[in-house]
Amino acid sequence: MQNKDFYQALGVSETASQDEIKKAYREIAKKFHPDKNPGNKAAEERFKEASEAYDTLGDAEKRSKYDKLRKLGAGGAFGAPGFSGGGGSGMSYEEFMRQYGTPSQRERYSTKGNGSKGFSDFSIDDLFGNLFGGSRRTQQRPAEVETDEPQPTEDPFFKRKGLNAYVDMPINIAQAILGSKVRVRTPLGKKVTVKIAPGTDPEKQLRVPKMGFQGQEGMGDLFIRIHITIPKNLTDEQREQVAALAEVLKLKY
Repeated sequence: MQNKDFYQALGVSETASQDEIKKAYREIAKKFHPDKNPGNKAAEERFKEASEAYDTLGDAEKRSKYDKLRKLGAGGAFGAPGFSGGGGSGMSYEEFMRQYGTPSQRERYSTKGNGSKGFSDFSIDDLFGNLFGGSRRTQQRPAEVETDEPQPTEDPFFKRKGLNAYVDMPINIAQAILGSKVRVRTPLGKKVTVKIAPGTDPEKQLRVPKMGFQGQEGMGDLFIRIHITIPKNLTDEQREQVAALAEVLKLKY
């Protein structure tokens, strides 16, 4: 695979602001998202390419390291002298993803070694520590915690894991105590009515089958996590009424 340029993948300049990078990624994601192009491998690859680029350029720390790496030499898209990949003279795209990709990307581009220490066992700080302001021996880097949590989508209302969709639904304290019904938007644009049972606890998760994202293997589910909003800036009279209710329900406060 030839070396890839993340800026080129998003169609932005090296001096683009973070807002410009985010806007460019959203436009590409909206156009080439697999859900809108079922069975279109070219669109799927374009979406993946843009997503991988945004994973790096959308993070200020990763972008800074990426920019420094590109300036280390003249060869290839990454230009790291002494390391080649894909026929170029710089660090290959795969090697960069093994170092700075998301957990799933690192797994995707990892290689199984024979027990010797390969390139994927080194970080950029090991190789060019002084250029980045210190080595791993003198600087501690924040530990990365791999997560299986749902990830953000281009629609801020939804998060996604596989074909399952996740939303956060705020309800008021009366709805939680007495029960209610709420209308919730689904990824396909439909709205479903969800019943809130009386006495619903905060952070309770409700499941609506077959109302998640659509894929070749079928439909995912919609998971709704309940958040209870608490009234603020109560008047003295309202506080007295809440206190009276607490006394009736024998609630300590």
